Amino acid sequence: MPYQRIDSSRRAHQVAAQLREAIFGRRYKPGQRLPTEHELSDVFGVSRIIVREAVRDLEKSGLVAVKRGARGGAFVQEMNHGAVTSVMRDVLTMSRTDSAHIIEVRLELEPHVAGLAARRATEDDLGAMRGHLQAEPSGPGPEYVRWNVGFHRKVAHACHNPVYELLMNIVLDIAEDMILRLQPSDRADHDRHAHDQILAAIEKRDAEQTRQLFHDHLLSLRPLIEKWKAIPQSELFCRV
Repeated sequence: MPYQRIDSSRRAHQVAAQLREAIFGRRYKPGQRLPTEHELSDVFGVSRIIVREAVRDLEKSGLVAVKRGARGGAFVQEMNHGAVTSVMRDVLTMSRTDSAHIIEVRLELEPHVAGLAARRATEDDLGAMRGHLQAEPSGPGPEYVRWNVGFHRKVAHACHNPVYELLMNIVLDIAEDMILRLQPSDRADHDRHAHDQILAAIEKRDAEQTRQLFHDHLLSLRPLIEKWKAIPQSELFCRV
């Protein structure tokens, strides 16, 4: 569908909306550069300032990444949960959300997702989980925390429900940053061997046992609530 000329109201919003439609329609694929500001300005009949504002809107949404320099421009991104997580961090910081709320959500959501994974995981999923556990880094640094949370991401992927996977990755992004805010000595051991037990239950296709093991595993985070309460609200959910 050809682009349409833009009227005088909400120009940047309308430019961004048409570019979104072009990206969603695969007119521009991941890794591909959008036309230049000058080209888009001519196409839409608006100033380059309006085009720049529209592209900035796409960048905030995670649809494009803007690169500077002679070979720069706005490049279409592979869609992931990062942009949504960024918005959620701001929402949580502005609200009265605290660490107990995050743990409550995880206790309700993750065991259910893990139970679905026990029923739906493919051999590729199981292999990815096994390989992940075998690549254990030395703790308790940031790499170890990300590896630990990474197993939970693998389980979420194995549930084969893109909505649950998206929600889980957003919650896990936030949870990971919360753990990284703590001093290494304060971080929960978060029994690594529980992951082996969870994987074994998934391999057996035992959804009920998987749910119970995951729930018990997450309970180890509860003692950290008081430590998280000592962190200022303005910092708790910020990216580390």
